[in-house]
Amino acid sequence: MRLGRAVAATMASAAALLLLSACGADGLAGKIEDYDSVSVWPSADPVGQQPTGELTTLAPVTVECYAAGQVDSNGMGYGASYKISYDGGSGYIDAGTSILSDKGEVSPGMVPAC
Repeated sequence: MRLGRAVAATMASAAALLLLSACGADGLAGKIEDYDSVSVWPSADPVGQQPTGELTTLAPVTVECYAAGQVDSNGMGYGASYKISYDGGSGYIDAGTSILSDKGEVSPGMVPAC
């Protein structure tokens, strides 16, 4: 019985370590793969705001988390986004932006929810 618990605890610890190493303590590093410039917004909801930056192809970023979009009962809202940091600041970019990491193209399941 003790051996079974020890094995289960070891496996749980290994799974947690694997999960943390997949994203890293500070996020998932990657590069912008879009050919157009990508606007960086101060919050996940860009309505009524101005971009705080622009990123171009191959700009290095760190994806910190994924923010699902919000829609109200009138159908108004905003789409999903990634919270990122980059040389010069941080903010949110559209989740449709292609970001390539060492683990492949970044998808919402690769980073935690914001």
